[in-house]
Amino acid sequence: GQGRTLDISAGGCKIESDMPVTVGESFECRLHVPGLDWPLRIDEVTVRWVEGKLSGIAFTRMRQDEAVKLTRVLGELEQND
Repeated sequence: GQGRTLDISAGGCKIESDMPVTVGESFECRLHVPGLDWPLRIDEVTVRWVEGKLSGIAFTRMRQDEAVKLTRVLGELEQND
């Protein structure tokens, strides 16, 4: 499925999507980030909460190189605030 990231941190994000998910469900996630040539690949995320089309997901397994990219993206977002 596809969705829109509304909030992101080192530990997870909030997603708006038409894809139905349930609390506790786990899946692979790819986040398309402006400025990156390819999406961030999160090997495993776990759904923590669901409210309608919104859900909170925790990043539960990620390769080290992807974590480094995520940290860089978060730093750039902070600078733009």
